[in-house]
Amino acid sequence: MPEDSNIVYIDYHKPDKIAEILKDVEILIHTAALTRARTWQQFKEINVDLTEKLVDIFNETESLKQFVFISSQAAVGPAQSKTTPKIESDECKPISMYGKSKFLAENIIKEKAKKPWTIIRPVAVFGPGDKDFLQYFKLMKSHLAFITGFKKKYINLIYVNDLAEIISKTLGNEKAYNQVFFASNNEAYSLENFIQNLGSVMNTYSITIRVPEFLSYLIALIGEFFSIFSKKPPIINREKIKELKEAYWLVNNEKAEKLLDFKPSKNIIQNLQTTYNWYKEKKWI
Repeated sequence: MPEDSNIVYIDYHKPDKIAEILKDVEILIHTAALTRARTWQQFKEINVDLTEKLVDIFNETESLKQFVFISSQAAVGPAQSKTTPKIESDECKPISMYGKSKFLAENIIKEKAKKPWTIIRPVAVFGPGDKDFLQYFKLMKSHLAFITGFKKKYINLIYVNDLAEIISKTLGNEKAYNQVFFASNNEAYSLENFIQNLGSVMNTYSITIRVPEFLSYLIALIGEFFSIFSKKPPIINREKIKELKEAYWLVNNEKAEKLLDFKPSKNIIQNLQTTYNWYKEKKWI
């Protein structure tokens, strides 16, 4: 983190305090979100209602010139095939509560923001500090890999440094004003290919277990039940299974490459290796 960074902890239920902190800021980058929750109300409160509060503050704060919102691929939903990845102008068809909450937040920004806005939809993000992909590394260390269903599945990925780069390229950039961008490395990876790459990086092997969809839902239901006692949303729940069972989480990244001159890293092995080394250094794995 840069030495001149200033971290301020705030209560999102106090819009006056947020407005005070932002009074001399030029660009607001909104990254706060819930990715897992038990109920729609929890998703709505953080992902939708908070976004609306911030848009209102953005409109009323003279110093703020641009609102940058980090949305999600989940807001638009999966593609229909490997050869027809989603583009930014496609109709949004989210399939999970999380995706729906991001979609509604996007609409609030488009409809209510009175000054320039930019929406970025990252695909699956991995890299140092990420806790979701950490689970894949832990499973691989145990020589296990799970795939939901029996269909061939494909995903896009983006390395966290590349996501930071695309965000930086939108800041104060008039080409990015009132635009939506996907953030991806534009490579389609089969889950089998990703598992193979991860095994290569960790210098280990895994047994791939395909879990039938009906059994996946049952496992998720059991996880949700036990999460009641831990008071934490389970990593795998029925909403997540809705996303995992889809075959084509693919997008087209050409808009960002053309308008923003964004050149994502294609070296997934090197980026996975850096991520793995970071996990080990921090003793997360």
